Formats: sequence, structure tokens, C-alpha cells
Amino acid sequence: MATVHGLLAETTLKRPEAIALTHGDVHVTFAELSCKADRVTAFLADSGVRHGDRVALLMENSPDYVAAFFGALRAGACVVALNHANRAKTHRELLRDSGAVGLLTRGREARQLPDIIRDCPDLRFAVTDKRNPKWELPATCTQLGPDDISTAGEPPAVDVNADDLAVILYTSGSTGTPRGVTLSHGNLTANTEQILGYLPLDETDSICCVLPFHYSFGNSLLLTHVKCGGRVVIDNRFAFPQKIIETLIDERCTGFSGVPSHYAILAARTDFLERPHEHLRYLTQAGGAMSPALTRRIREALPERIKLYVMYGQTEASARLSWLPPDRLAEKYGSIGTGIPGVDLTVRRPDGTECEVDEQGEIIAAGPNIMQGYWNDSDETAEVLFPDGLHTGDLAYRDADGFIFIVDRVKNMIKAGANRVSAKEIEETILELDGVVEACVIGVPDELLGEAIEAWLVCDGDDSPDEQAVLRHCLAGLAQFKVPRTIHFVDALPKNSSGKVLKAELRASVD
Repeated sequence: MATVHGLLAETTLKRPEAIALTHGDVHVTFAELSCKADRVTAFLADSGVRHGDRVALLMENSPDYVAAFFGALRAGACVVALNHANRAKTHRELLRDSGAVGLLTRGREARQLPDIIRDCPDLRFAVTDKRNPKWELPATCTQLGPDDISTAGEPPAVDVNADDLAVILYTSGSTGTPRGVTLSHGNLTANTEQILGYLPLDETDSICCVLPFHYSFGNSLLLTHVKCGGRVVIDNRFAFPQKIIETLIDERCTGFSGVPSHYAILAARTDFLERPHEHLRYLTQAGGAMSPALTRRIREALPERIKLYVMYGQTEASARLSWLPPDRLAEKYGSIGTGIPGVDLTVRRPDGTECEVDEQGEIIAAGPNIMQGYWNDSDETAEVLFPDGLHTGDLAYRDADGFIFIVDRVKNMIKAGANRVSAKEIEETILELDGVVEACVIGVPDELLGEAIEAWLVCDGDDSPDEQAVLRHCLAGLAQFKVPRTIHFVDALPKNSSGKVLKAELRASVD
């Protein structure tokens, strides 16, 4: 049976002494990683964790995270991957929602432990990197330290199959409340194989990973490189983007993956586009639509041998749904491409029939990588999972060659008076201006129009446009009703730990 931890076991047999993870000066071989994971498995079994229990991980990317991830899966547990950027209140809510029996944490998050685990009746133990005897913890929860893991005995053999839940990844729902996407071992291993079906990776590859492992894109980077026997180079310092360039070069990374904001920042605030990148051979981009202007700039600035893969996916799809072949990029700027191997990706009308060429409809996805549903939320599940597949909520059309172009998220469409306006179209127009690094457009409440269009811009450089220049450019390229009524210039856009803009925070700022 295909299991996620089976990917590590298979590669460890083939390449035990090869480096699996690099984190600063720390290098971990596949054999060492497997051994660390075994100790976690044994510890969890000794702690009473049984097949189907949930175990939460709350830590930044590190070898410890990866060992805990694979160790928990080997123990038959389902990993609840928590976002370390959240506050204690959110951690507490998600621990309660998931019913996690154990929590493994370290660093800054560990120092908040008493507040995090308060009122979590299912939680039986919490492991931190340092014990604090002064903490007052619930009587039902035992505080443990790293020694408890390192001294554990032999790991038991647990029968895990493809249908068992592997992870719960929390993502924002339509109400803004996080909902748990449940992915089975079969979902994740299928998507890993699907990605490797179009992205040629092998044991010589090494990825510079700035995406958190609790995020589906980051998790897929980990799994694909474990599967192919490549190396994951962890760097959590994207707040200092030039450090990422140094890591790319010093570690001779062959790949880099990011969301649009990562590429916008690298292009504007580092010498990323000027470097020769002797070892870099590919880039992958997902996690939201990157503007055609930025995509073109990257493609034209870097050597032709460096392939840029524009991709599309959702957490509900284990990560990936589509890809745009690099050799078609120049003729299909703005497209997300076509379905990856094993995924049926169509654009359909509300009645379920397939749209004609250039007709807008919703993207529907079907394949073995589609989630099992939302944890503890059958109503939300029923809104997106149908017999024909996952209803993504993305409005799009396909061209005569079958390539898909996203118009916008259905829920991001701005209803300004009698008009439906795509925030994405306005953002892409603004990003054509020199000096604009990032742009975010949303609809804000308006008594007359229902919603009014406002834009937030991050600019860089001496030639940054002022408000009038932005408005003139919009008027030249957009219908008048699509032109923002207000332009906000900010130093940075609010983002989550995976680099996605938090539009709700911007909207709240003008309420």
C-alpha cells in the first residue's frame, strides 16, 4: 500500500548516506532522518498514540519537523500541521477542533505552551525543546522534553494503508474561519507521483525551500524530493531576501519555489535577476496568480536554460492541479496551463456542462489527489465536493488550445454597482508600472455601489509612481468602472507565513 512514510523508507534503502536535508550548517542523511523518525514513532507508541489519533506539529521548518512528521505517520497517526505564525488563541482552537492527543513544538511557540494548550481536553502530552517546571499545565496534559524522544525504544510495526488520513492542513474558509483539509496517504502519494510526472527531478536536485511545511506547497516540495532522493535546503529567512540568494549560490541549489510575493520581492529587492545562477535549472511558482508582467520579466532576465514552471493548485488537491510547460510560457502568459497527469481539469457552467472556448465558468478538478473532505464540517464539504469533482471556486476560461486562464476567485469578484469586476485584472494592470512591487485590490463596503474598488501598493525605487500616475495608467488600460477610487501606498502587505496576502486585514482597515 502507498504511504507517505513509505516514500522515506524506499529512498533510505536506495541512498542511505545521501543528504536529505540541509539547514544552515546541519546536514542530515536519509539514514539519519529515518532513524530520527523511528525514535519519534517509538516515543508516540510509548505515549499511547494509536492508529488514527491526531498528533499536532507546531514548529518552523527544520530537521526536527521532518523527523516528527514522518515519525508520526509511521506510528499510524494523522499529522495536524499548525501554522507557527498564528497566535496562541488560534492554536488552541485548532487543537480542540482536531482532537489532537499530542503536541510537538519548539522555539518561540514552545514558550507560549501554557496559553496554547489551555482548554484542550483531548491533549494528553506536549513535547517542547526545553522543559519549564514553573509552567502550570492542565492535570490531563504531561510536559515532556527531547530526552523523552531520544531514549524511546524500538518503533512498533503499524499497519497503515492508502485510505488512512495522513494530514489535516488548516486553510481559511468562506467565513474566514480555518477549516481542516483532510488528506489521505493515497492523496499525497498520488500527487507526489503526478508532480514528478511533469517536473523532472532526480537525486542530483536540491530545492531551496522557503515555504513552510505546514503549507501544502511546502509539503509537496518535501515529499517530491524525498521520493526522488534529492535534497531539501531549508532557509526560514525570507525576511532578509538577499540571504536566500546567498543560500541558492552557496548550496548550489538546482531549484527554487515560491508564491508571487516571493518572486516580486526577489526581483525588486535583490540581485536575483542579475546573477548567473550556474547551478539553478528551474523555478516553480504557485500559490496564487503571478502577474504576466512579472512572469515575463523573470523569464526574459534569466538564462533560457533556467525553466520557469507556472503552476496552479489548492490545499484541497494535496497541492497541485495544473502546470504550464516552460516551452509554452512565452505564448501563454497569464495561463495556468492544463491539468497535470492523472487530473481531469475542466471549466464548467453552473449546470455542470462544459464551457465552450473563451466562455467563463468554474474550474472543476477530479483525480486521486482530491481531499477526503473538511474535518468536522460536512456542510462545507458538501459545498465543494460533488460527483464530478472538486469545485475550486475559481472563475476561468480555456482557449482554443485547451489552456486555462483564471479570471479570479469567484469570491474575489467585486460587485461595483451593476458591474462584476475582477480584482486580479486590476492588479495585473497596476503591476505593469515600473516601481510597483506588489498590488492588492479589494472591494470595500460602499452605500451607493455596494462595493467600491480600492488598491494597496508596495513600491520600490526612485521611479515609483504617485497616485495620479497609477490612476492614469488604469484609465488607459481599463474601463472607467474598474479604476480604483482610492490608492493606498504601504511599506508592506499583510501576509500569512506562506506569503499569501491577507485581504481580510486590508478590508478591516477601512471598515
